[in-house]
Amino acid sequence: MNFNELRTPCFILDADTLRHLYRSFRDALQNHFASARVAYSVKTNANPTLLQILLEEGAAAEVVSDTEYDLASALGFQEIVFNGPVKGKEHFLKALEDGQTVNIDSKRELDWLGELPAGAQASVGLRVNVPLPDDDTFSRFGFGMEEFKEAVERIKALPNVRLAGLHLHRTSRTRSLEVYATIAAKAAAVLHAYKLEPDYIDIGGGYFGEMPGKPSFEEYAATLAKGLKDYPRARIIVEPGNALCAGVFSFLSSVLDVKEISGHAVVVCDGSRNDIDPFFRKTDYFKSFPTVEEGRPHAPIQTVVGGTCLENDRLFTLEGEPALRPGDRIAFANTGAYTMALSPLFIRYFPRVYVLESGLYRLASEQWSAQDYLNAYGI
Repeated sequence: MNFNELRTPCFILDADTLRHLYRSFRDALQNHFASARVAYSVKTNANPTLLQILLEEGAAAEVVSDTEYDLASALGFQEIVFNGPVKGKEHFLKALEDGQTVNIDSKRELDWLGELPAGAQASVGLRVNVPLPDDDTFSRFGFGMEEFKEAVERIKALPNVRLAGLHLHRTSRTRSLEVYATIAAKAAAVLHAYKLEPDYIDIGGGYFGEMPGKPSFEEYAATLAKGLKDYPRARIIVEPGNALCAGVFSFLSSVLDVKEISGHAVVVCDGSRNDIDPFFRKTDYFKSFPTVEEGRPHAPIQTVVGGTCLENDRLFTLEGEPALRPGDRIAFANTGAYTMALSPLFIRYFPRVYVLESGLYRLASEQWSAQDYLNAYGI
């Protein structure tokens, strides 16, 4: 299948780029740590084809719900990092019995440790609440230092449970090297204060992918290695989501109609902001027009809108650019993070997904039909 045969609207997964990004991050970590693991953040994009490729590459899965745990297990991930504050007790205990990495985020999970089967041995991690100097608010996740002390004492009091690691994920606006230096320093300070010798230190996610002018995977790894130099035997876990999936998906839409309203050319396409900007925060996108030939007449103002029948489904405005026509295609790059995962079942259901690999396209999943939707209700 070639590009012209793709049916829109659709997402396109670039499998070669995904493999490249995973290997680049893995290799950067291996350059600086004796033991390291890339655990992909499933919540960022849970597309099964993407997950299968990462599984083939040797990635672990990082999940934050029972549903995601079941998904990762069903796909065959042998190594799962189980995080988040909403784990269910059954899945929490099962993950511990299965020997998975489980990072405790709440007091109720500490209570559940007392319900491990007789004779069972378990290793757990604790999520540390990490303040950032450049943030004007506080993180709602993990244990603050007073509660952390209590959590350590409770775990030490259990003869069949061992505190094996720390989890220190912290969302940041900048994703800068300074953020990860702060996280590594926090980990080292906590480990030193409590005289802990961890099996692992889970740094979490939030990294840039390969972008000009942004930190590279190598720079992130070097920064972490510098801050954690006193713990060379600990396995380092990172949980990239955006860094691996954002740039490997594009979204392809077709122009359906062009009409004139109040001096504007209104260009209606079959995609929407729901597909590529579910938070409705962006004012422009990484976009291209692969079917627009050179020399086409220009239009003064064109407002490109989506097909959802919502007034605010306005994608972008073009001024003095080639006039778009029905049948033209608009390609949006970097659409893999928190798009498909948050896409609502609104007017038109989940779009098709194609995979581009070695220069060829193949259909990974068909667009959801009304019957696909009804199947979930047993109708």
